[in-house]
Amino acid sequence: MNNQEELYFSELSKQRANGADVLEMKFMQGVKNSIAEKYSDQAHFIYELLQNADDAKATSARFLLSEDKLVFAHNGTRRFSVSNPETEEEDTANGMLGDINAITSIGNSNKGEASIGKFGVGFKAVFQYTSTPHIYDPNVFCKIERFIVPARISEDFAGRRADETLFVFPFDHSERSAAEAYEDISEKLRSLDYPLLFLSNLKDISLEIPDALGLYGKSIVQRQQFGDTVAELICLTQNDSDELYDDNLWLFSRKDSNGHTYSVGFFLDDKENLTPKQHSAFCFFPTKEVTGLNFIIHAPFLLTDSREGIRAGVQHNKDMI
Repeated sequence: MNNQEELYFSELSKQRANGADVLEMKFMQGVKNSIAEKYSDQAHFIYELLQNADDAKATSARFLLSEDKLVFAHNGTRRFSVSNPETEEEDTANGMLGDINAITSIGNSNKGEASIGKFGVGFKAVFQYTSTPHIYDPNVFCKIERFIVPARISEDFAGRRADETLFVFPFDHSERSAAEAYEDISEKLRSLDYPLLFLSNLKDISLEIPDALGLYGKSIVQRQQFGDTVAELICLTQNDSDELYDDNLWLFSRKDSNGHTYSVGFFLDDKENLTPKQHSAFCFFPTKEVTGLNFIIHAPFLLTDSREGIRAGVQHNKDMI
């Protein structure tokens, strides 16, 4: 960070400490839990981490799980930034809010209405398992204390590659044991539902879990254009009970008048014949909205706060449907 960013970071830390004092008052004690525990399925924050990696233009990401912590790293080219804490309202409106400002805010980010965007409330789900997430970026080393307070770290994390942004989540939660965190996260990492299919940049995710290695991959085998429709034959590599297998599908995509991409995908069997597969609706990642269709659909829906449901009565969602 340059001298100006150092000053912004220092002021941000002081400002957030004042906010943490309020959050820790007795009448506010349920706020943090209601934010961190908003997802019904465990370890949902893994999807949030992948969203932010894709937003940072990462093509590759890796998870390293051990009994006392989770490490997540990606090769994104956009670096962590910090902006003036006194102009956050204006910066948010202009899409100029710093990443550290956003990640230490509650519900404040540069995220557009119909995008997966940058750090917002979703990142707070990591506090289900950790009290002090650490961030090691080529531009800054810091950790988050007291839910929203950024603090500098003097030394890099051993094992971080030069081009990586790396997160460390120690299992130090006061109400959830390290063993429980390990079990939840291990199960989630092994059972992600097509995490790469609708992302723009990420092409592979590697997993390193004690006694197991894993991989999620995406490759475009063939691409054709039919007017305003793009057809792609995609091969997806998935984990399933410690075994790798491939799923193949034809994905058809278009853009609406605002440039938002929506898609339908039809799966193929080993003989390249269409085969029915039922999935919930996707908004980059799976929601809990049942479609009843024998193919997969995706659109940048406006979701409920938990990212599990599609908001009703919103014209944008009606247009997407």
